[in-house]
Amino acid sequence: MIIFRYLNREILTTLGAVTSILLLIFLSNQLVHYLNWAAMGKFGIGMVLHLLLPEILQLLGILLPLGLFLGILLSFGRLYVDHEMVILNMSGLSRMRLMTMILPVTLLVVAITAISSLWVGPSLLAYRENLLAQTGTALALESTLPGRFQEVNNGQQIFYVESLSLDRQRMQNIFMAQAGKASENPAILPWIILTARGGYQTIDKKTGDRFFVATDGWRYQGIPGSKDFQMVHFGKYGVRIEKHVADITAQYDAMSTHALWHAHKNKAEAMAELQWRFAIPLSAFLLMLLAVPISRVKPRQGKYAAFLPAILIYIIYANSLLLGRSWMEQGSFPIHPGLWGIHGAFFLAIILIWLGQTGWRTLYENYRSLF
Repeated sequence: MIIFRYLNREILTTLGAVTSILLLIFLSNQLVHYLNWAAMGKFGIGMVLHLLLPEILQLLGILLPLGLFLGILLSFGRLYVDHEMVILNMSGLSRMRLMTMILPVTLLVVAITAISSLWVGPSLLAYRENLLAQTGTALALESTLPGRFQEVNNGQQIFYVESLSLDRQRMQNIFMAQAGKASENPAILPWIILTARGGYQTIDKKTGDRFFVATDGWRYQGIPGSKDFQMVHFGKYGVRIEKHVADITAQYDAMSTHALWHAHKNKAEAMAELQWRFAIPLSAFLLMLLAVPISRVKPRQGKYAAFLPAILIYIIYANSLLLGRSWMEQGSFPIHPGLWGIHGAFFLAIILIWLGQTGWRTLYENYRSLF
């Protein structure tokens, strides 16, 4: 039990450190892109955190297997360098037995990545697509910046506010211009211009719909350059904020696993996405099987001696899965066996590595000792 806690604590510490560092690096890069888009007015600054949450879970699904792989590699490598692994082997603990001791940590990572890739990840990706699909007044209210004219919907709507409350619910001195429906001449568009002293957002208690209410202002409607226009003064003017839902029927990465399972037949893109979701948790288990034998180093070599070969093997394995997925989507890679063939080849390579280090007889005896 002491050895069990010792090994798992070492692996979890390294796994957490490696995963956290890699996650911060990738998230920082993505955060810069989102902040740049927010500065351009594509969406509000408040949406950045909502957009980053799906990125975090998607990255965790990829980085946790790598963190587990490096955690086992570095922890076992240190045990070899400090001669602790020799003592454990002399005490009757074979590498096969030690592998079963780190199996709970491995199954934990497999469970987390499976939940992320099969259920939580697709739901959050669909949520992100719905956020990015917002247009019109909803996008204008989310992306507006005080004291700056902003265009949305490819210039079909222009929005300006002088000041904005911290909760983005109340505004002062509002100007909004919106292109109307095309007339007989498509080149001539009527415009609706609204000015108001203030405005706020509210929710209808009966329907649950969101409304933007402008107060004490004027509404103008007409064709620029024409004397024929309408002018209305109002105390309150409500605009319903439409909630747009993204069409994810063709976006397989945002579909639920249940829907994807029924849509994968005879569709290469759906099959590629489905196999990819199962590939992430399966890769965590296969990388654990690989890390145990290749972590074996001589004391004079140092615990990082196997680090470079291990990273090269991981890159080959990960890139093979990514290329296989891309080629399946393009129809240039057979969907049967698909990515399962890559996993099978990788598992065969792991068996050969085990046999190369221990031999068939020793490997078989170690396996029998578990039972």
